[in-house]
Amino acid sequence: MRTESLLSARNVAQLRLPTLSRLPPLTALRAFVVAARHASFARAAEELHVSTAAIGQQVRILETHLGHNLFSRQRGELALTEAGAALYPGLSDAFDSMVESITGLIRAANRPTLNLVADPCFAARLLTPLLGRMREELSDVDLSISTLQGAFFDPLRFDGDCAIVALSEPIAGFVCEPLFDDFVVAVCTPQFADRHRLYGAPERLRDPDVETLRDAGDDPAFDWTNWLRACGLAVRPARAGLRFSNQPVLIEATLAGHGISLLRHSLVVEELNAGRLLTPFGSPQPAASRYHLIASPERRRQSGIVFLLSLLRKSDSEIIAAA
Repeated sequence: MRTESLLSARNVAQLRLPTLSRLPPLTALRAFVVAARHASFARAAEELHVSTAAIGQQVRILETHLGHNLFSRQRGELALTEAGAALYPGLSDAFDSMVESITGLIRAANRPTLNLVADPCFAARLLTPLLGRMREELSDVDLSISTLQGAFFDPLRFDGDCAIVALSEPIAGFVCEPLFDDFVVAVCTPQFADRHRLYGAPERLRDPDVETLRDAGDDPAFDWTNWLRACGLAVRPARAGLRFSNQPVLIEATLAGHGISLLRHSLVVEELNAGRLLTPFGSPQPAASRYHLIASPERRRQSGIVFLLSLLRKSDSEIIAAA
């Protein structure tokens, strides 16, 4: 019998433990937390936009539910009882967590996004070093960066907010913002230049052992014959070198010492400044195409695009200064 009594008492105690279905009313819990934080029913009423009597009523409901007095009056001031002091920290943290979770959800739902499509080489060589500054200046924007698929920008299939591509002329229906003047330079590694004695000697291109790497694009400024003629150099390379449809791969092949190539100065500024690449002869020649930020007239006004263009303008001046 005694064992049965103990089990019965234990079961009764477990039944009294709170569950989600048996929690005190949320309004009563909230009234208690705000009143405890202010140590005042009146100031709690102001924050919750109810009457002081309503706060007192909710606190009494909670006290009845818990079977404990939560507040006492000490010299006319409201103070937590031992039970109230034990209850307050956990409830306060719980309400703070609820507010934080709901706030995060609302902000995420209303957070603007910026979908940027970029030329692969521009993304790899110029956007990547700017990511820290982009995240700082666009901290309130969800930024998505993807690279251009295929060799050319197709305005009919473009569904991003803005794009950065090399253009020789504006695209109808888009706002096209030129970023910076770009130049084509002949570059190779110092080791390649030493091995083939290229310093100030463009005639060495007549040697079949000098590999002239080539861009498979349609910009005539990257054609070796055109570039040499523009530099006033009466030289014709001995043979056509490897052709690359992907500029990042062409740059990596040049850095690996596989030959000398014609590249956009803006894309190899860091390597030229660091001495990993050099220009053994010739002079910078204007590229027929230059990088533009493009967007529809409606999307061009988005704050994220305005900030992005401002950041790219700052970067432009750094690129020009390094030229």
